Amino acid sequence: MNKHIQELVSRYGNKVVENRRYLHAHPELSFQEEKTARWIRDALIKAGIPMLEGISGNSTVGYLKGERPGPSIGLRADIDALGLVEENKLPYKSITPGVMHGCGHDAHTAVLLAVAEILAAHRELIKGTVYFVFEQAEEFLPGGAVQLVKDGIMDKIDYMFAIHVDAENPVGTIDIEEGSRFAAVGTYDFKITGKGGHGGFPHTANNPLLPISHLISSLNLIPALKCDPLANCTITVSYLHCGIDGVANVIPEKAVMGGCVRALDTHLRDFMMSEVERLGRAVCAAYNCNIEVSTVYGYPAVVNNGNCVALMADAADDLGITRLHVPPRLGAEDFSYFAEKKPSAIAWFGLADPSGTHEPTPHHSPKFYLSDEDGLPLALMYMLTVYCKACERFH
Repeated sequence: MNKHIQELVSRYGNKVVENRRYLHAHPELSFQEEKTARWIRDALIKAGIPMLEGISGNSTVGYLKGERPGPSIGLRADIDALGLVEENKLPYKSITPGVMHGCGHDAHTAVLLAVAEILAAHRELIKGTVYFVFEQAEEFLPGGAVQLVKDGIMDKIDYMFAIHVDAENPVGTIDIEEGSRFAAVGTYDFKITGKGGHGGFPHTANNPLLPISHLISSLNLIPALKCDPLANCTITVSYLHCGIDGVANVIPEKAVMGGCVRALDTHLRDFMMSEVERLGRAVCAAYNCNIEVSTVYGYPAVVNNGNCVALMADAADDLGITRLHVPPRLGAEDFSYFAEKKPSAIAWFGLADPSGTHEPTPHHSPKFYLSDEDGLPLALMYMLTVYCKACERFH
């Protein structure tokens, strides 16, 4: 089977790289991926792949049914880009001002489309039904996955698989582990109102910066004093706005602060969010200030299913891909909504330059770089192998 898949990928040629570079040059922000969605749908139609009706927004779900019985397997790619100004000097750099594929969703989309086109041309590989899930808006809450679940796709799918490209580890490596792999995330926003006044008469005012200064230190003690010391969690104060820059003699009436909460356990995230709100209200009451609290409970933690991980690990071993053992990350991924419904797994797939000529880059960076010519054909081969193994292993 490996040799046959290698032949299919070789025959597919450089198209997966060309498609990724086209998408990289034409990025679109979350919930604004109209042209990207149209491009995907046109390609699916051309390949003779039908699409599910009733899918919301810019998400697209294509599917193929095999002649032999088998499982319903979902393969997922996210399609949105980030609000970044690309600094790379590449012939295919973004031509959209202030928007860039800085997390590799262009690569995810190109690989999944290649899988779909190859399977459409070789339907003898299909058992049961395979679903190609192109998801809008992974980068921006509430994300695209939660709506796809509401649209009912997980009622059709038995198992879901995905890769996320990794720009910090080289081509030929993969991180696929069981259990919690991405964090549950939440955000909070405090709008605090005191009483403005003159800096020379603080007793006639009520400075909202006093409860804020208390909260900045107190919030950061929640992980240390309220959570299991062995738990992976963090609270960040990300922004603070008050007063007028350079105006030193005016006590402001209002102040705003906010940030995010992250934990590898969704229930722990929920507890921390409740503590953030409780502390905000209590501290502001102690300072006789009013507070308006806004919270968003974002993506749950991604929990990889053990059986799905074992299959993906076997596929990596078959192709000689080195398995890394990387600790879980406190980044968030809305793949979690799929994993809450059915057995699922997502892997980090190395796409940094294996030669070391180009330094590895962080994700969400204006210099984000993937070694696509080396890595995308291997990623394509890997996802085809994962699919074929799923057809054999799951019934």
